[in-house]
Formats: sequence, C-alpha cells, structure tokens
Amino acid sequence: MKIRNSSLQTKLMSAMLLTCAVVLLLMCTAYMILEYNSYRNSVRIQVTTLAQVIARNSTGAVAFKSERDAVDILNALKVEKSIVAACIYDEEGKIFAKYPADTSSTIFPAVALYKGFRFESNYFVGFEEVTQENKILGVLYIKSNLSAMYAQLRHYALLALFLIIGSMGIAYFLSKSLQKSISEPILALEETAMKISQHRDYSVRAKKFVNDEVGSLTDAFNQMLVQIQTQNSEIVSFNQNLEQKISERTNDLKQQKEFVETIINSSVDLIVVFDKYLNYIMLNKQALQFFDGESFVSKNLLEVFPGIENSEMHQNLKVALTGKPVHQPKYLSPVLNRYFENYFIPLINAENEVYGAVSIGHDITSIIETSEKLVTVNAELMKSNRDLEQFAYIASHDLQEPLRKIQTFSQLMEKHLDDKVNLTRYLNKVSLSAERMQHLIQDVLNFSRISNSAEAFVETDLNKILEQLKSDFELLLREKEVEIIHQELPMIKAIPLQVSQLFANLISNSIKYTERKPVIKIDVTNLSKKELGAHPKLNQDKEYIKLEFSDNGIGFEQEYADQIFGIFERLHGKQAYSGTGIGLALCRKIVENHQGIIYARGETGKGATFNIIIPS
Repeated sequence: MKIRNSSLQTKLMSAMLLTCAVVLLLMCTAYMILEYNSYRNSVRIQVTTLAQVIARNSTGAVAFKSERDAVDILNALKVEKSIVAACIYDEEGKIFAKYPADTSSTIFPAVALYKGFRFESNYFVGFEEVTQENKILGVLYIKSNLSAMYAQLRHYALLALFLIIGSMGIAYFLSKSLQKSISEPILALEETAMKISQHRDYSVRAKKFVNDEVGSLTDAFNQMLVQIQTQNSEIVSFNQNLEQKISERTNDLKQQKEFVETIINSSVDLIVVFDKYLNYIMLNKQALQFFDGESFVSKNLLEVFPGIENSEMHQNLKVALTGKPVHQPKYLSPVLNRYFENYFIPLINAENEVYGAVSIGHDITSIIETSEKLVTVNAELMKSNRDLEQFAYIASHDLQEPLRKIQTFSQLMEKHLDDKVNLTRYLNKVSLSAERMQHLIQDVLNFSRISNSAEAFVETDLNKILEQLKSDFELLLREKEVEIIHQELPMIKAIPLQVSQLFANLISNSIKYTERKPVIKIDVTNLSKKELGAHPKLNQDKEYIKLEFSDNGIGFEQEYADQIFGIFERLHGKQAYSGTGIGLALCRKIVENHQGIIYARGETGKGATFNIIIPS
C-alpha cells in the first residue's frame, strides 16, 4: 500500500531494485542447492569407497579372530577427520573391534540394522559386509559427520550475501539515474494538469521532452487542452444564456406556485398531498386548522396516525397510488370525528408514472347531522302517528263498545223499572261494562306513561322483582296451582317499576292462556357476539342478556308471533279469555324503552316462549 501511494520515481526505483534482488537471490539459492547436492554426493562416494576398502582389508583379521589386527586396520581411519566412529561386528553380530578404541560400545547399533548407507540428521552412516569367497564373515559400521559440508555452505552463503549487497548498491545508483528519463516527462504532465485544475486556465500547454510513447501522450494531452478550451468558451456562453433563462423560468414558476398555493389555501376543503410512500408533502391552511396547526410534512401517514392502517381511507389512498381516482361519498374520520366527502386523485408525471396522490376532503358533518336529525323527527312523528291511530282505534272501537252496552242496558232498565229480576241483570251488565271501560282507560294510561317515561335507570336486582311479584300474586298462584321455575337472575341497569310491570304482564299472560296447571320457566343467558350479530338493530358495542319466559299454555301459531304485540290485538275472543289486549303491547313498549327487543315463539297446544334481549 505504501508503494502504491508513493511517487512515480520511487515506484520505478523500487521495481528495478526488486527485480535485481529477486534475480540475485534466485541465482544464489540455485548455486547453494547445487553445491549442497554435489557435496552430499561426494561424501557418499568417499565414505562408501573407504568402507569397501576397510571391509576388504579386515577379512583376514575377522577370519582369524585377530582383534589387534582389526583395530590396527580401523585406526587407519584417523587420516579422515570426518570419520567419527567405526566398528566391526563378528559373525555372531557382536562388536569385534571399534574406532576409536576407547569409544563406548553404547554409541554403536547393537546389530547391523540394514545394508548400505544413508544420511541421518547431520551424519552419513552405513554398513558394509566383510566377505571371503562370498561368505559373510562380519559387518563394518562407519559414521561420518557433515561438518565440513556445512562449513563450506556457510562460506558460500556469506559470499552470496556480500554479492547481493554490492549488486543492490550498484543497482540503486543506476536506477536513480535511469528512472529520470521516464519520470520527468510524466511529472511535467502532472504539473501542467495541476496548474490547469487550480487556475482553470486551458491555454497552458505541456512541455514535450522525448519522442517516445510519453511524447505521444504529451501531444495528445495538448490537443485535448485545445478542444477543452474551445468547448469551455462555448459552455461559458451557454451557461450565461441558461442562467438568464433559468432566472426567468424560476420567477414564472414562483408566481405560478404562489397562485396555486393561494387557490389551495383559499379552499374550504381539506387538501393533503402525499408521495408514493404516503409521506406528507403538503397540507393546505384548512387542513392545518383541523390539525391545530401541526404540520406533518416529511412524516409518514401511518407514523402520524398508526390507528388508521387498513381503514377505508388508507385503502383508497393505496388505490389512488395505482393510478385510479376514488370518490368516497361519506366517511367518518376516526381522527377528527367528523364526516367528509373524499376524493383521492393520483399524481401522474410525463412518463405516465404515479408519483403521489392528492386527498381532498369536503366537510359534510353539518349536512349529515341535519339529515340524521330530520330522520329522527320523522321516526318520532311516525311513532306518534301510530300511537294516535291506536288511540283513535281505542276511542272508536274498544272504548265505545262498553259505552254502547251501558247505553243499551240503561234504555232497557228504563223500560223494565218494575221488573226487579231483569233490572238487577241489566245493572250487572252496566257494572261489568263500566269496569271493562275502567280497565281499558287504566291500561291506556299505563301505555302512555311508558312512552314518555323519564324515570332514571338504576342497578336493578331481577331476583328481588320476581320475589315481590310472587308475593303480590300469592293468592292467584295458589288458586291456579302455578309453578314458577327460575335460575339465579342478574343485576341490570333498568327502571325497576317498568321491569316489574314487564314480568307481571308475562306471568299473568302465561297464567291466563292455559287449560291446565300453569308451569312457567324463566331462563337467562349472556348474549354472545354471534347471537348479537343476528340482531342488527341492537348496538353491537354493548353487552346484552337474554331472558326466556316459557309456559305450557295454549300457545299460538307462529305466523301471529308479531301480531300479538299490537295494542288491542287478540287471537282469542273476550268470551274465552279475559283481558284488554294491551298487556303484550305494554311489554314491547317497556323493552323498547330499555333499548332492547322482544319476540315470541309458539306452537298451538304446546305453549309459548317470550324472548327478551336487553342491555346488561
């Protein structure tokens, strides 16, 4: 890395010196290896030849068991300074004679290990057979050190080192001189380029030193400067014109931008611009006012309002980013809690690519609220009309009926004043008609009070209400032998008096419409979300209970399940079963007053079940 970032001169000198050093090192290394192998080969030949001579001369000494002769022969090895040890083994493999004579026998192998010679560590060792007429009489062991060889190699290495150092010195001075012919023209080019870069003066020209490749490079560089100088003059002129046009265009765009912003900020609608990643780009003044002046520019929609992910508005924005405009006639903003009519318009560039979207929201809260108020006035008006129709029916039919009877029997009484038996019978008829009329008027008043009740809702124990009713109906329950079966009932938020009237009417109804001993069963369950979903008129965010009043009475055909809750609606004649026909209508009124629903299931001869669903 240091060489890479160094000067051109240093690189050239380094290349020359490195080349020389590598060549010299390779030559010296090759010579040392050659000399090493040559010396080893010389040692091998010298020692093996000497071993053969000693072995042949030792034949007689070994054959005649003359240890003295054998020692004398081995002592001849003194003339070879490299021989450090030798011995002769007899035919049985025991050491017969050794050299030097005072050498411990432990340094010699116990027996001849192999035949021949080899290099072991820093020694050349081997075994040579002592034979006579092809008969082996013994074995000669000889050991020679290689110290002379290593001394010679060290000598050669020292010479090589001096040779390399001297050669590198000469190469250094030669490379320092020769590199200038290469580096000077290139450095001159560099200096010229630096001046042009610093001063932007393209009239400067590089000096040509030689006619080689570097000279051609200098000519090409100067020619390039001529072209750059010409183009630079043209660019300067063009830039001056361009700057003037840009300035004029900038002023035009600024005026257009100010005009557009004035129009956008004057709009009563909320206008928000998003990029293709749903990051805020711009909000007009109306939008900023709705968000208390807080600007969300550069922030992501889901970062600012994480709760609207996968909302209808979020989905519509994603559709607009695909290039399709979206109109949303009515949208309740969960953030602003207001109604808007929204338009989501894609922003498309000249390449027909969508780069963002505009959201325009028109506040229609006042229109929606007015519309809902109109609907609620209309619903109340229709309800009032129905009540008026029912009261008109009462006035024209049910209330007039006992009046006609009273009038008729009064006329008959005038004609039979002397007939005490008929007079008494007519008086009873008049009394019964008056009593029925009184019941009708009382039930109508009760019905009217339920409609306009302003009583407070309180925690109500349904068990206490039921026990109180059992006490009130004690004589009737005993007389009719009524059995009421019920489980533990809950506490609910209700109007106690109305709930008591509801229970009383349902129990009375079950007792009245039966031809056997009445059995009334009351069950209660918490309404599940799935069951609640089956009743869309109920508030899906509230929790409800379901009360079931079932009996073993005469029942009814299911097709009349809704008709029985109408005021003065009766499925049976007055002669068969008593009553005014207001009881179940009153039950419906009470349940609706508690924001609940009531419906019935029945089967002729098998009893009826009244289901009441009210908030818990």
